[in-house]
Amino acid sequence: MKVRLLSLNTEKSIPFAKFQARVVSSLKEYTEGNETFVHYEKMLNLFEGFQNALQNDDIIVIAVDKKRYFKLKTAIAQAFEVENVQSPAVLNMLENNDSLSDEQRKDFASFPEPATVFLSKDGMYSGFGIDNGEKYIVVIPIDDDRINIILRNGVVPYLAEGLGGEVASILSETQHFDNEKVEIAISRLWETGSVVAVNGTANSEALKNLGEAVEHFNDVVVFTPHVEDKGEVNATEYAAQLARVSLDLSAANIGASISDIYETGESKYICIAVADDENATVRKLYLDDGETEEAFIESVAAELYELIGERAAGIRSVGIEVSDAPSEPAEPMEKKSSKKTVTILAIILGVVILLCAVLAVVFKMQGENGSAATALRKLFGYETTTESTTEPPTTQAPTTEPAPETNENKLKISDFIIGDILEIEKKHREEAEKPSESEPATNNTEGEEKPSEGEVEEDKGAPEFITVNGEKLPAKDAIAGLVMTEMGEGYEMEAIKAQAIVIYTYLKYKDNGFQIDGVQIEKAVTQEVEVAVSDVFGRYISYNGEVALTPFFEIAAGGTADASMVFSERYPYLRAVSRLDGNPEASVEGYENTVQLKRGEVQGILLKADFEIDVDSDPTKWIIVRERNNAVSSSVGYVKSVRVGGQDLTGYEFITKLSDLGIKSSCFKLSYDSSSETFTFTSYGVGCGVGMSKAGANALAGKGYNYERILKTYFANTTLAKEAN
Repeated sequence: MKVRLLSLNTEKSIPFAKFQARVVSSLKEYTEGNETFVHYEKMLNLFEGFQNALQNDDIIVIAVDKKRYFKLKTAIAQAFEVENVQSPAVLNMLENNDSLSDEQRKDFASFPEPATVFLSKDGMYSGFGIDNGEKYIVVIPIDDDRINIILRNGVVPYLAEGLGGEVASILSETQHFDNEKVEIAISRLWETGSVVAVNGTANSEALKNLGEAVEHFNDVVVFTPHVEDKGEVNATEYAAQLARVSLDLSAANIGASISDIYETGESKYICIAVADDENATVRKLYLDDGETEEAFIESVAAELYELIGERAAGIRSVGIEVSDAPSEPAEPMEKKSSKKTVTILAIILGVVILLCAVLAVVFKMQGENGSAATALRKLFGYETTTESTTEPPTTQAPTTEPAPETNENKLKISDFIIGDILEIEKKHREEAEKPSESEPATNNTEGEEKPSEGEVEEDKGAPEFITVNGEKLPAKDAIAGLVMTEMGEGYEMEAIKAQAIVIYTYLKYKDNGFQIDGVQIEKAVTQEVEVAVSDVFGRYISYNGEVALTPFFEIAAGGTADASMVFSERYPYLRAVSRLDGNPEASVEGYENTVQLKRGEVQGILLKADFEIDVDSDPTKWIIVRERNNAVSSSVGYVKSVRVGGQDLTGYEFITKLSDLGIKSSCFKLSYDSSSETFTFTSYGVGCGVGMSKAGANALAGKGYNYERILKTYFANTTLAKEAN
């Protein structure tokens, strides 16, 4: 039997060798095991190869990159002179995916009329097969996240049925993919210190069967009791609720659930979910024709392990994100229990509430759990302290008391400023590219670099109020609250004053009526911070008569970085500052951070961020530091340029775009141990490195520097101006 493998893949968006191995392994029953894809970059050339394959081969597999998958489906329909029709199964899977437009749903669900659809785990980028006499044409997307399900539940049974093979024997060849998912998930849980609590539904037993032989399984996986109370929610929301309940009933930091089998029309499916303190992700997986329920449950359990592993590693998973609010009525469940009386429900709810109360005491003794809220929080190590407000699925009326204002999902103003400067620069570049004349940048960074002379003339005066996150606050209270988020107790008075001036200067630079949204602000302020703010309120930093941009950060790496290391525009007053005498910041907690990641983990992070790397190449060539300064030593400093998979980034772009690596500063070094296949990233300091270092300012204040001298140290050739107070 002749098999021809064709690919249309210009960008090589995933490691193609790994993809090819999976396909060839799945087709082992029909191949000699040494087939390779013939690669085409243009669709016209692909169809020439396709026409030749139709004349000479029995099985033709066409793999296409996702960007051209829709066009290829249409082209194949035209080649066979048939219409594209909508797949009800795919449409059903996509119905709750609010991220898709109606047109996108139509594209995902359209297939040539005689095609057999190979469903993916979420309906998106499903494959299909066409029988052409004695020829079998299989079309699959090059999608590392979905290909296993498409091969195992679609392509393999399709060919086995058509060619008289044994489905079970071929499925066994792909079973190792499921085992790999289980091992990876448990390894990630163990390495990250995470624990998953699985809701004890009937099908959760499949997770035990798959995982109990894996090392550390009993250390990182626990099972919580299952109390059924579906209420007025649909299947996806209920799965999310079950995962949240397990999270609430345990000391774990991840909750998970696997539902019973649901029936809708002629389809059967299972919902799986994972949840943490921030959100829940749900996938709906369908039973294929000819697949036994036992095999289906086992494959779904493996898929849930994959979700759990992604959540433990901080990887954004494909699936439906479910909020707490209920929506449509529940779908019917196979073997669903009868309705409970109010009395029985009340008793069960009472037991659950009592159990929660008892466990809460234990969990408080064991320590709190939680995870980073955003990429920047993860990057700089900020963790929210707000406990999860998720409740178990009950019929109790929700409380009407408004939730207290928190800093969750908001940035410290130090991180906010960096992002804002980069956004300002982006707008400047866009304006410069317009055909019409544009005004020059207002930061006065061009021309001769000379110090400001004298104080700037007083302007209209300091504001009476500042609006933070939509709340109008007395100006001094607002500045004090913002300073408190950055410099609480333990900082020197002169360092706090310098911090107050830097924040005030930034708000004045914005020139938007002293308004800012999306930043953390503390309401409880120490008397020391109040006094410091009051002493310097109205003072701001100017350069050549204009308000300066004043970024700041947590800890410097020996010294600070020149603005050119992070920003594209010139800021003459943001120059590199050599290390302070004795480098006192080196003794500050968090100054040095080391992260070790296995080759596969780094590979996954790079591919997730859409960096093109050849996974079969030397890993030392995946990430290459091209230019750095010597902030720490002659060989270690802030990275100005780093090449990743053919792309050149600044050091700051690198640590933000690849925040899953856990590098805290753009001053870093890396190494690779080929024997253990381990990357080691060591970073120095915390933050962007440009502007004022909070730890450095505190060290200078401890040496007797006043706030003016501190600011002169970090913002070269600037002048302190003062507004009428």
